[in-house]
Amino acid sequence: HGPTFWAEISGEVPRGNRSCYPSGPVAPGGAVPRLMRRYPNLWADVSAGSGHTALTRDPQFGIEFLDEFQGRLMFGTDSCRRSDVNDVYMTVSFMRDVRDNRELSEEALAKIEWRNATELLGLNVEG
Repeated sequence: HGPTFWAEISGEVPRGNRSCYPSGPVAPGGAVPRLMRRYPNLWADVSAGSGHTALTRDPQFGIEFLDEFQGRLMFGTDSCRRSDVNDVYMTVSFMRDVRDNRELSEEALAKIEWRNATELLGLNVEG
């Protein structure tokens, strides 16, 4: 997913800002939460900068969104790079903070970090 998808997490998206990275509090009525609630086959990837921005622009909303849709969100990277990972992938640092601050259950984090992907891909993996 990209900036246009994640901009729609909020109910208020300025017309000229739909393909950018909106900031500030998330207003109720966003298309993304509405569609996630309506369509159980809609999944989302929170890995890139657009996902990070959507989740951190309104931290309380971001945690609530992760919790509500934990069964259909995925985080991953296409890099094996271990050095500077927090600088390269801002979402890594965010997810570590969520874990360290116990803002989500271990079960929810496991789903987002790996279980959902293994389920979607039909892999038999135990953590």
